[in-house]
Amino acid sequence: MKTVWIVNYYAGIPETMGNARHFEFAKHLIEAGYMVRVFRANSSSSTIEFDNKEYINKEYGGVSYTHIKVKAYEGNGIKRMLSIFQFAWRFFLFRNEFEKPDVILQNIHAPFDFPVVWGAKRLNARYIAEAWDLWPHYFVTFGLISAKNPVMKWAYSIERKMYEKASDIIFTFEGGVDYLCWHKWTTVAKGKIDIRKVHYINNGILLKEFYDNVYQYPNDDADLNRKDKFKVIYLGSIRLVNNVKQLIDAANVLKGDDRFSFLIYGNGNDKPILQKYVEDNHIDNVIFKNDWIPYHDVPYVVSQASLNVMNYQKGFGDYGVSSGKMFQYFAAGKPIVCNIKLNYSDIERYNLGIDADLDTPEKYAEAIRSIANLPKEEYEAMCVRVKETARKFDYDVLAKKLIEVIEG
Repeated sequence: MKTVWIVNYYAGIPETMGNARHFEFAKHLIEAGYMVRVFRANSSSSTIEFDNKEYINKEYGGVSYTHIKVKAYEGNGIKRMLSIFQFAWRFFLFRNEFEKPDVILQNIHAPFDFPVVWGAKRLNARYIAEAWDLWPHYFVTFGLISAKNPVMKWAYSIERKMYEKASDIIFTFEGGVDYLCWHKWTTVAKGKIDIRKVHYINNGILLKEFYDNVYQYPNDDADLNRKDKFKVIYLGSIRLVNNVKQLIDAANVLKGDDRFSFLIYGNGNDKPILQKYVEDNHIDNVIFKNDWIPYHDVPYVVSQASLNVMNYQKGFGDYGVSSGKMFQYFAAGKPIVCNIKLNYSDIERYNLGIDADLDTPEKYAEAIRSIANLPKEEYEAMCVRVKETARKFDYDVLAKKLIEVIEG
């Protein structure tokens, strides 16, 4: 029986699940005969009682978790990076206090959690690197730091080493190989990374649970349940990277058309600013909803949409997208509009809606209007295609791919 450790600063637990990926993978691995332990971070401000310990063990639904105590942080500054490093360093220090792993699967945040690689080497465990996001590359993409900065050159070198040390690399976005080739880190460009060890296993969804939750957790919100409106729903963070103001400006273009209602769920630094912007400009078709809703409430909300939207800054999807909510949108079976052109796009591949560089409010509004104006039979056929696509990302399917990597 193999023992697998899943190491992820942000690994979800059932009570506060934001992304169920590793919880679901853990359950599937256990069912397949593996022993599994999930390591996650818990800030010093959390409700978990550590009783002066640096870590604490808990079990959720048969899955063993180790919560490692770290410093709390706000925003995306240096405190966040230090908290991630603290998590990785404490993992390294405490590694011998648990059952010895055969495999360590790490969700990486390069370069800040490199000590996990050291831990895998000391434990003589096979190391698998998994990337949800392109750290540190996104810091350059979104203008936070220059690629020529010596700090970035160092960060890229650590990222490269993490991939080189891995027996296998899993990207949750389809363009991972192209990213490595762009860096010239692969053997094709005289680097050390063999592209045969690179795998694509996107984020996913547990479809049975999703559809069960639609019926078990209905929402009596009048705006959400209106049948006389074409409801455009955004669910997610309201921060700079999500560029929600662009969606609101599109709503402003459409406010003369009584069909449309824009419902925005989520919270973030930009929310108070945008609420005032909506009020000052009398954008009456935009309604801000809950700052946060429980994971089990999301299926009903997105299933009541006429159209679900994904909203990002340009550059976000250059190598594909692994947004957890995209798969909730797929399962909801409603068309999707994304305000940027996504590479490796399932939306385009399967004709599930529109992804394009909608860089003006008018373009964005026209994309939304074009879906609303589809003949009924075309709209319903698109809904069917969206729902069918969700099956490709069910955790039952993705877990089999992960097991193939582990056994490979």
